[in-house]
Amino acid sequence: MSETTDDGDERADDVDSRLRRRLLASTASAGALAAAGCLGLGGGGSETGPRDGDPTPYEPPTETPGSGNGGGSSEFDIEFLKQESTIAVGDDEPLLDAGLDEGWDIPYQCEVGVCGQCTAKVDGDGSELVEHDGNQYLDDDQIAEGYVLTCVGTPESEFAIETGMQEEADAFTEGGSEDGGSEDDGSDSGSEDGGSEGDVQTYDIEYVEQGGTIGVGEDEALLYAGLDEGWDMPYQCEHGVCGQCTSKVDGDGSELVEHDGNQYLSDEQISEGYVLTCVGSPRGEFSLTTGVQDEADEV
Repeated sequence: MSETTDDGDERADDVDSRLRRRLLASTASAGALAAAGCLGLGGGGSETGPRDGDPTPYEPPTETPGSGNGGGSSEFDIEFLKQESTIAVGDDEPLLDAGLDEGWDIPYQCEVGVCGQCTAKVDGDGSELVEHDGNQYLDDDQIAEGYVLTCVGTPESEFAIETGMQEEADAFTEGGSEDGGSEDDGSDSGSEDGGSEGDVQTYDIEYVEQGGTIGVGEDEALLYAGLDEGWDMPYQCEHGVCGQCTSKVDGDGSELVEHDGNQYLSDEQISEGYVLTCVGSPRGEFSLTTGVQDEADEV
């Protein structure tokens, strides 16, 4: 019995060994090898869980709190004095937009750093507290004094800010400019232009929509000449950017109107007679039709 048992055990071991060799030899994929391990044909050890050399089960990485949004933006507590509130403003968010999102009445107009309507003042050096992206209105002295533009200014630190400070900022420039006195300006204009205001050429301009003809000086913007008459004139930025004041003259605009700051109309539009009244002054007599921005945009 013992010999038979031993022989039977040996034959069983031989069969088991051959079966394992055939299975392993015939499997070229990881899936078959894994199946062999699960069947207990790959050798000793536990039949559940990963064995030595088997792939480690996948576990999704744990997210670090606060890393989901890239973590690149900082926020600063900004106190809006006139609005009597303090809000958090990101370093990538214009101060104007943050205030408007709160529903506050904050002065602004062009939104591109040109007109100065959104000028505000911070309690410190504006060049250190606010990053400007597109300022074309304030000079370095004004910014150092704390004047900033909320439409293109983003915070770099915490501070208090007072909106509606354009006139004060303009007064600072007039009073603080080293070049600047009215006496110097008068003497310069006298030497260069050779005379008084009487030497300024005036042209008769017919305002078609407003129903009147007035004399406009060559140094006067067509917009302001009309507004001085109390007429309803379309405009917005007053710096040649927005195009709201686009009008049309009866001729080549490049010959009839001198633009000082046009950033909206193309040369082709101007040659077709389209002009900006806010930065355009006359160089001849003509009829002027206001409120034609949409028409000009189609050219």
